[in-house]
Amino acid sequence: MQDLTGYNSILIFGGSFDPPHVAHTLLPRWVAHQLDIEAVAFIPAGRAPHKLDREQTDPQHRLAMVRLALTDESDAVMGLPEAVVLTDEIDRDPGEPSYTVETLARLHERVGDDTTLRLLFGGDQLHIFGQWREPERVVALAEPVVMVRPPDTSASLLAALPDDDARALWAPRLIEVPRIDLSSTDIRRRIAQGQDTDGLVAPGVAAYIEAHGLYR
Repeated sequence: MQDLTGYNSILIFGGSFDPPHVAHTLLPRWVAHQLDIEAVAFIPAGRAPHKLDREQTDPQHRLAMVRLALTDESDAVMGLPEAVVLTDEIDRDPGEPSYTVETLARLHERVGDDTTLRLLFGGDQLHIFGQWREPERVVALAEPVVMVRPPDTSASLLAALPDDDARALWAPRLIEVPRIDLSSTDIRRRIAQGQDTDGLVAPGVAAYIEAHGLYR
């Protein structure tokens, strides 16, 4: 189990990472730097609840690729907060969905009250956050930080919320990030069509995908 002692603040970033691309690894650390958070914890999902109707790559492959992606990062991340990879969701029963609230509760028990947890997710999840399992408890365990990625803006995301109370609640939690137009879906499509992924995934991830015949 990854040691989390010694951090006063940790930004939690989970996802399928199928496969992890450069935006996955760079943007969370950029956000943490802006918010003066000491470390980013990357948590590959064991079985994402919103993707139960589709095939997902074996979690051990996704875990290995996340580790390779972080190892391969260039000097571009020098000076940014540390990164750790947690296996909390993968270590659970592989047939059970990985709910964020349960992961956060276990992490909170590990780090105690002296460590502040923040939860990072994209603007697409903001509109359905109320449908998450126990959203109020999620906020209590780790206050959200919402990545606003172009073409969205803070103004456009807030305008889509239902009322002024919701806008006032979420406005301080939004952070606009640099534009990096990448998606795992597009990368899987490119690989399936035999196209290259130079600059889209880390070299170690590209080599791993090739070695294991993933996404073909």
